[in-house]
Amino acid sequence: MKGQADQKKEATKSVKKVKTTNKSAPVRLWVKAAFTGFRRSKVQQNENQALLKIQHVEDVASSRFYWGKRVAYIYKAHTLQNNTKFRTIWGRISKSHGANGVVIARFGRNLPPRAIGSTLRVFLYPNRA
Repeated sequence: MKGQADQKKEATKSVKKVKTTNKSAPVRLWVKAAFTGFRRSKVQQNENQALLKIQHVEDVASSRFYWGKRVAYIYKAHTLQNNTKFRTIWGRISKSHGANGVVIARFGRNLPPRAIGSTLRVFLYPNRA
């Protein structure tokens, strides 16, 4: 009898409660956008107006949500500055361009031409809702 009681005690001692933590990825507060080029006509282009194609935006109605949202172009430089090699050029979406959901963004410093085709981050703030 004592042998069975000892086995039950050992079994209850070996069971430990394990805390389960949610190991999901952090919430992403930005949407990907592609820098397609500068706003232009046949003979000239405006470097202060960048055309962006936002992911999953296909028409003017859905692009209106992004008017006024902040945009960041993040690139890597060769030299350290503020303990990092990454730099950012900030901008803001101003209006739509055409009927396909392309938007016009204006940046503090104009985007460099090498950024054409690269991915930008469109942040979901400021929120106007």
